[in-house]
Amino acid sequence: MVSSSATAKQDGASEMRTRVAHTFVWLTLVVLAVAGPLQAREPQSHVYLPAGSVDAAALIGPPPAVGSAKFAQEMTVVLWLQRTRTPEQIAFVRKTLNVESFAPLVAVPLVGVDGIALKQTIDSVIDEVRADYDALKAVFDLPRPYQVTDAVHPIGEARPVASYPSGHAIRAIVYARLLSEIFPAQKKVLMELARQIGYGRVIAGVHYPTDILAGVKLGHAYADVIVEQAAFKQAVKRIRGTLPPSQDSAEEH
Repeated sequence: MVSSSATAKQDGASEMRTRVAHTFVWLTLVVLAVAGPLQAREPQSHVYLPAGSVDAAALIGPPPAVGSAKFAQEMTVVLWLQRTRTPEQIAFVRKTLNVESFAPLVAVPLVGVDGIALKQTIDSVIDEVRADYDALKAVFDLPRPYQVTDAVHPIGEARPVASYPSGHAIRAIVYARLLSEIFPAQKKVLMELARQIGYGRVIAGVHYPTDILAGVKLGHAYADVIVEQAAFKQAVKRIRGTLPPSQDSAEEH
């Protein structure tokens, strides 16, 4: 039989672990929030995603044409999800997508790496990825669901660019894949959050299901290239603190 004093000690230990976990999350968000202002990024083109390394248009192909039977099916899904979306789903899709979105999943291991270098590296990667897929969106120029019919009532963030492919789905996969390179033990939960973020865009009424499927495929293709680049591998070493001082100082000059 467990004594009341032993139970009290267990409860106290559980409460302490919860407080520590919450503290890690808070510190994580603070570190990531100040990373930009402390050291401003200097964007450089094609450092992590070489030009032409992914034939995005050929990889995903064109979307269903507006007015086609396939397009009508896509719109039916959008409208059904709009009718059935819950308050919790609405709150989720309203959240802004950035590296901080994944912070709670890596809060504990993050305290052992260079959080500022991590944010700057991933933000630079995302800049290159966004430039590539924005050009692709212009090629396909598919209007968003709410631009096709007033029956769709969008929620959350949506840039005034074409719908196909989904930039959120692409970036969510890239974020999750790159963070998984640094925190491999968290890969499963990181990829699950990326999946939820992508499909949340259909729930929000700002994308079609095909946009998400194409975005996921393209996000993985981008990540496959990025993780093999020497610049990214060296950045991972710097983030983990395993880059030899001689190499680190040489890069600064």
